[in-house]
Amino acid sequence: MAVDAQFTMEESKEHKHKPLGIVLIVFAWITYVIRLVFSFLRQSGAVKGLFITSEGNISRQFPNEIVPAPWVFMYIWVIIYAWGFLWIIYVTVCICRKTSRGYLYVTPELFPTSFYVTWYVNNLFIFAWVFLDDSLQRVGAAMLLALSALSLYYMMYISYRRVNQNGSWLTENAPVDLWLIRALVHNGLAIYATWVTIATLLSFGSCLTYESGYDNEDVSTGMLVLLVAIILAWFFLENFVVERYCRYTLVPYVVVVVALSGLIDKYITFTGGLEKRNAILSCVLLGVSSLVLVLRFSLVIWRHVTQPLYVNTVKTTSVKMSQLNGGYTTEP
Repeated sequence: MAVDAQFTMEESKEHKHKPLGIVLIVFAWITYVIRLVFSFLRQSGAVKGLFITSEGNISRQFPNEIVPAPWVFMYIWVIIYAWGFLWIIYVTVCICRKTSRGYLYVTPELFPTSFYVTWYVNNLFIFAWVFLDDSLQRVGAAMLLALSALSLYYMMYISYRRVNQNGSWLTENAPVDLWLIRALVHNGLAIYATWVTIATLLSFGSCLTYESGYDNEDVSTGMLVLLVAIILAWFFLENFVVERYCRYTLVPYVVVVVALSGLIDKYITFTGGLEKRNAILSCVLLGVSSLVLVLRFSLVIWRHVTQPLYVNTVKTTSVKMSQLNGGYTTEP
């Protein structure tokens, strides 16, 4: 009887709303919208005197050999912003949705406080970057972009870990949510992180060229080599080290392919050919990235069919009562 009473009390507690969780989601909206508003104001020039110039004008004033064509920036940012809205809408809807154990945003706690706080910090970094980049503080702007990328990687780590801990429970009780988290949260953060990583390389290259006086072509070559090193390192990690965590995160290579395609398009449009060293290297990297993209999709499809995640533990999963408040952690 005592055990039953304890279980009833725990169950009742889980079926209640968590004010802190709702506040965290609200602030996720507020910080994101503020960041988007200031980014829009800078690009549009709607408020005279707030900004000196736009990001596009700075790129034209201080050219960099590996900056992609303008259409890449336009489409990539629109997709990033839209994907950001989608995953925040998803976590907001979870406030109103219940499972057998309570509200979905409460238990399992797939998005802990640290996830949201890191999101606030990321928006703060980008907010500050807008002003530093506008005032041509290149070194500071490059550092903020790097910190922004790291914060996004940390958010992905938090979410990957929580989903893996609760994968068996999600597979059995909320399979649609498992796929929504993979599609909206994991891939939404991944496309953002990939693009900010590329932007960090571009910003770092500008620092070396216009602050330290290194040759533009040589710096651009170095940044392209660093990009391919990052691509290959990530390919190894995601396929052979942390594969079970990020199996269905597929967008990073798509971003790289689009960015390199835009770079090649710029060379053809503005120079009339691909004779320059970095144009040739960009073509090589586009081929490598496309091959890696095909390999990645092929591996994911093969493993999805032959090595499905969590299915072997679903029937034997047990939930620790002491961990209900912190989210479902499963044991085989």
